[in-house]
Amino acid sequence: MLLKAIKKKFIQELTGTGLILTIGTLLFFHFFFPERYFQWFPLIPVFFYVFGLFYIYMFEFSYQLGADKIAMTYLICKVLKFILSALVLIFYGFVIEDEVGAFVAAFVFFYFAFLVFETRFFLRFEAKLKLSKQVKNEKNTVHSNNTAAFVGNSNHDAESGNGQ
Repeated sequence: MLLKAIKKKFIQELTGTGLILTIGTLLFFHFFFPERYFQWFPLIPVFFYVFGLFYIYMFEFSYQLGADKIAMTYLICKVLKFILSALVLIFYGFVIEDEVGAFVAAFVFFYFAFLVFETRFFLRFEAKLKLSKQVKNEKNTVHSNNTAAFVGNSNHDAESGNGQ
């Protein structure tokens, strides 16, 4: 249940972040550098949105394998995103060659913006997992039969004067 809520929240925040960044970048190009706008710009937000969806589904898959696999999944996704981003930049620079500087600047801007977004989300996700695990452990400790050994026998404490 926790994972479905987190996945839904991630997709909502991913969509909102993507729209805000796209509109902001379009307005930046329109008002400050209209001659530098390139027709391939819409592919940049689509790339990062699709990768964000891949990212959350990989987290869901790794969570089902075990919560201890999430950190490794995070690192694998970051490396994969870096490699794919480098390939996209190289491909664009050598094959398409249309406003390469503007494309690289916009792509790097989106890369770092989504890096911050995903890292922030991952840290919050890890904190919620630790908190839910801690609450679960506390419930097990409070309701387990071993707690009677720590409480002690109250009649014995009262007779010996140990009223702690």
